[in-house]
Amino acid sequence: MRGQANLPAVAVALLVVTTAAGLAVVVAEGAFASAERDAGPRATADAVVDRLLASDSPLTDRRNVLNASRLTAADIEAAVPSDVPLRVAVDGETVYERGDPAGPTARRLAVVAERQTVAFEPPLEFETVTLPRRSPRATVEIDSGAGVETVRANDRVVLHDSAGIVGEHDVRLSRYETTRLRFEGRAEAGDVTVTYYPQRTTKTQLEVTVGA
Repeated sequence: MRGQANLPAVAVALLVVTTAAGLAVVVAEGAFASAERDAGPRATADAVVDRLLASDSPLTDRRNVLNASRLTAADIEAAVPSDVPLRVAVDGETVYERGDPAGPTARRLAVVAERQTVAFEPPLEFETVTLPRRSPRATVEIDSGAGVETVRANDRVVLHDSAGIVGEHDVRLSRYETTRLRFEGRAEAGDVTVTYYPQRTTKTQLEVTVGA
């Protein structure tokens, strides 16, 4: 009698287990189908964001280092596919958009590099001017009344004229070491102006959103 009384409870338990298993299968199938639908746009977003940060990207100085002056619509247009709605954002600010993308977003950490311009006139009693690293070049401007004959970058002669150096000249510098510009000859205050271009870098997040 006790065993017969437990039969309804067992039947109810089996029904609950069967129903739960069926629901789990339905949910799993739905999630898998959703993942399949999302795989195309997500793969595209990942591919585009990796392309934009590659070493040969039109936007970078080197891998993962974005050049601030190249974050333009024309440069981005040259690096992204032309057949999908797409948005590119840097730190949440949209820098390029085509169509109305509402699909998955791929995100990568990166660095934005921006060149600054610093100009100064060395004092009257100068011989050597020290420039910081990360400036690939310097511009030396010497007035016609000065008597500077030679300019050295560390120990390397970069400008020379025995009759006197006059005008504006670009001097290539090493990005990896401090440069000391040495002026040989004579000059008065205001005769020489030195301009250099240090690089400022900031961390950022690059985002690419694709899909209709």
